[in-house]
Amino acid sequence: MKKLVFPLFLSIFLFGCNEEEKTIEVNNASGEEVEEVTTVIENKDEIYSGRAIFVEDQLLVAVQAKPWLDYKKTKIEKDLKEQLNERFPNYEITVSADYKLYWEAQKLLTEEATEKVKEKVEKLKKLSKEET
Repeated sequence: MKKLVFPLFLSIFLFGCNEEEKTIEVNNASGEEVEEVTTVIENKDEIYSGRAIFVEDQLLVAVQAKPWLDYKKTKIEKDLKEQLNERFPNYEITVSADYKLYWEAQKLLTEEATEKVKEKVEKLKKLSKEET
């Protein structure tokens, strides 16, 4: 019996460590913009999931860093913002690795009313600047 327990736990552990694909969602934007944002997020190994919202001249990007890299969130945000500024100089860019903003961005992806999305993005930008 004991000989069966070790291989069972080993197989469960290995399946748990299996690398999953990144989840990247972008709202209604031109195909070129979607590809650009997707490429930038996919090239960051520290990020496993991301959401981007384009509203007029603003871009809100909420990402989730891999759990063991939580201490590097500010560095990840800074690097990602620099890369996005290079590719989207005409947009006012906000990047956050905070889960609250990530969760709120999910709600905004399903929202149809542009004015409501713009209002909410402004609130989220203010929230991202706050420090607790």
